[in-house]
Amino acid sequence: MTEDVYEPLARYRDEFREKFAALTREKFKELTDRSGIDVGANRRLVAKIKKLQGEADSASTRKTCCGCLMAVGFVCAAAAIIGAIATSDVDSETQGLCFIGIVAGLVLGIAMIPPFNAAARLLTSLKSQIAAKKENAWRQMEPLNRLYTWDVTVKLIEATVPRLEFDPYFTADRLAALHRQFGWDDSFNDGKSIIFAQSGVINGNPFVFGHYRYMEWGEKTYEGTKEISWTEWEEDSEGKMHPVHRHETLHAYVTKPIPVYSDQKLLVYGNDAAPNLSFSREPSGLTGNEGGFWNSIRKKRRLGELKAYSRNLDDDSNFTLMSNHEFETWFHAKDRDNEVEFRLLFTPVAQTQMLNLMKDAKIGYGDDFTFIKQKKINILFSEHLGKATIDTDPSRFRNWDYDAAAEFFISFNERYFKDAYFALAPLLSIPLYQQMRTHEDIWKDVLGYRASSFWEHEAVANYHGEAKFAHPSCITRNILKTHVVSQVDGESTVAVTAYGYRGEDRVDYEEVRGGDGNLHDVAVHWTEYLPVSRTSNMFLTERDTPSETFRSRAAASQESAYRRAILSFLANS
Repeated sequence: MTEDVYEPLARYRDEFREKFAALTREKFKELTDRSGIDVGANRRLVAKIKKLQGEADSASTRKTCCGCLMAVGFVCAAAAIIGAIATSDVDSETQGLCFIGIVAGLVLGIAMIPPFNAAARLLTSLKSQIAAKKENAWRQMEPLNRLYTWDVTVKLIEATVPRLEFDPYFTADRLAALHRQFGWDDSFNDGKSIIFAQSGVINGNPFVFGHYRYMEWGEKTYEGTKEISWTEWEEDSEGKMHPVHRHETLHAYVTKPIPVYSDQKLLVYGNDAAPNLSFSREPSGLTGNEGGFWNSIRKKRRLGELKAYSRNLDDDSNFTLMSNHEFETWFHAKDRDNEVEFRLLFTPVAQTQMLNLMKDAKIGYGDDFTFIKQKKINILFSEHLGKATIDTDPSRFRNWDYDAAAEFFISFNERYFKDAYFALAPLLSIPLYQQMRTHEDIWKDVLGYRASSFWEHEAVANYHGEAKFAHPSCITRNILKTHVVSQVDGESTVAVTAYGYRGEDRVDYEEVRGGDGNLHDVAVHWTEYLPVSRTSNMFLTERDTPSETFRSRAAASQESAYRRAILSFLANS
């Protein structure tokens, strides 16, 4: 019987971390064995490359030193020549010193030419040898490089953590289930473009990691300047008046709107438990400061605020402080709207595990997460997830150096597991979430073609690159949005619309008072951002065996890509 994960911090520390590390090393060995590459031959070749690289670094240093000395010599000679010309009417001793400087500078500069040229020739030769040997090393490693897949990381996680399963890609059915059963609203995606999505289930309940880009209006301050001059009459010490010319640079500023693009990552999770409960909480800032004087003061103040809020009967809140004051102080979900369901969700076991997770400052990431529950939908943001890589693009594992590839494969996957696991950990801390299963499991025993969701369409478009879809006049980033135009036999035509902004040069004139006592119009040039958009088609299929027509069109395209289980291409312009 598959066991649930009710103690996420302890299980990671005592079991999952070591198990995942062992599986990762086993996986890399398995890939190595399957590839049939000669590891010893690669190591010997890499050693030669590194030796040549060391020689190239030495040659580059010699070239730089000789070049600097050569430049110093010629500069000194030139300076001595200028000095000799400037002092042609002074004593002969000075002229003699200048002559010595000219000769010494020329001798040094000329003397450095041969070693400079020799170092340059050696460096060119070494670079050519390094490039040739690296090309050979890449050929040696190609059988292994071909074996990396998009799902290698998540399959390792599935083998480590019970009841955790990942999808090959985020399907339309999975998204429809979030809509239909849990009340997810696509309005969240308005104005956002998905960069990557990784969906799956925890004991049958759906989740999706999302990386998205969005635009918000910010402000930019532009500066303009104007030079002014005027004449003033001043009285000197003898009582005479004489003109004084004054100059001043006037500065003017205008602040205008500018589009600002940012990326964010989140975790969305659907669960039927506590279906009428909503709340939100943010990081407490208490992690890692246990026992500190100021931290103690902060906790007392937060608890005092919660007690006062609980006693306040003048508002519409039904907030009632729980007996576990430490949990209340840390979790601080004072806007919850259903006390009964909050207590059903956060049982004593859940409170203990959540506290352990939030207070930890060594194993995981502590209390770095925002937790928003809206009925059956849970949304989590965490500081560490925002910095993490959630894209499992296998091209990052490709390398010409076997040992470097092994080191990176292991370190990347271990970091990915830690980042994903502790993003999920607040959910795993709640036993009721793992005890609840969906009423319908649309994925169970379903075979064959499954259409991808628009999240994946946007991710695929962004994988091709927003520049491929941008309006010719666009000068900013783009938000890519998609919709399916047609779908025939599992092959889709998807319209991709790139939303960006063109720039129009504008001038504002600001009045600035100068030192002459007058107001002056100072021109400030700024850019007005006006929306532009362009729609073009992208073609894709999620089938394992695309038709010959689709395959040939993709092969003929200058812009084709295979991302996860989706083959896509753009029409040649």
